[in-house]
Amino acid sequence: MNKPLLEIENLSVGYRSPIVQNLNASIFQGEFVGLTGRNGSGKSSLLKTILGLQPNLDGSIQFFGEEVQDWSVQKRAKNIAVVFSRLTHAPAISVYEMVALGRLPYQTGFSKLTKDDHQKIEEALELVGITSLASKMTNNLSDGQLQMSMIARALVQDTPLIVMDEPTSHLDVENQFKIFELIVNLSQQTNKTFLVASHQIELLLQNSTQLWWIDQGEFFAGFPEEIAYEQEIFEKLAQDQIQFDYELGRFQYQHLKSHTIQFFSDHSQFAYWTKQALVRNGFDIQPQAETKIEIKDHKILVDSRTFESIKELIQYLNLTLCKRTSS
Repeated sequence: MNKPLLEIENLSVGYRSPIVQNLNASIFQGEFVGLTGRNGSGKSSLLKTILGLQPNLDGSIQFFGEEVQDWSVQKRAKNIAVVFSRLTHAPAISVYEMVALGRLPYQTGFSKLTKDDHQKIEEALELVGITSLASKMTNNLSDGQLQMSMIARALVQDTPLIVMDEPTSHLDVENQFKIFELIVNLSQQTNKTFLVASHQIELLLQNSTQLWWIDQGEFFAGFPEEIAYEQEIFEKLAQDQIQFDYELGRFQYQHLKSHTIQFFSDHSQFAYWTKQALVRNGFDIQPQAETKIEIKDHKILVDSRTFESIKELIQYLNLTLCKRTSS
């Protein structure tokens, strides 16, 4: 059996007092490990401890059998790369120069980049898919492009482990999916290991091979779906009227229900958005309700009437059902 790349034993992390105690976990080469939990649960403290930026309060972190806390800064930089959520200010340098910074742990003094360095930089740019941006200034990049440049820099650092702290927190939906897809592809193509802290729990569950969950000072690690089920992650993250909809696979705001209706869908996009509008406007969908709504051929059929507009349907229901209630 392969030995773990990273092994955590009886670890306690925090500052003066522990935030999380008795952490035990192993990461193997090529894994994509997702780390999640509420704000303030200890995710950042755990990452900082793994990176050697914060001392252990107790226990150990071993990297291929060596204690990480005993490493020099240079040795740490040759084994663990890090990608933070974003750069506050992008420097006025080219993408190529930004990515080249990943070779600093291997340079001495004012030594120039070698032929091998240049080859690694070009390979990283190609793997991440930003070769066309090589000469572009980083302070002129979009947030998504800048984040991909930082991932390329981490690849060039040529470490077995890449740690990411909220890599998609400031990105739009499209780029969030792109970054996660990129991480999966890179872990498969390069056999590098990724430890990714994120609040995007749905994306972590879709892509990670192992999930770490921190809750009220306790740490849990294992197969993603089992951890989500056994620890009731979605139920614990829900609050007030915000609940996880297992049918839709996402968190939904639960509006107060005013009337019940039956809903028959043709499974089209139009039907999906019609249903969303009904739920958002407080209609409770039940199989035995008196009012029946059917979606067919991009039309809405209700009470012998036909609507082509979702807005008109909602206005009609609010008017007619309120009349029935008052009478």
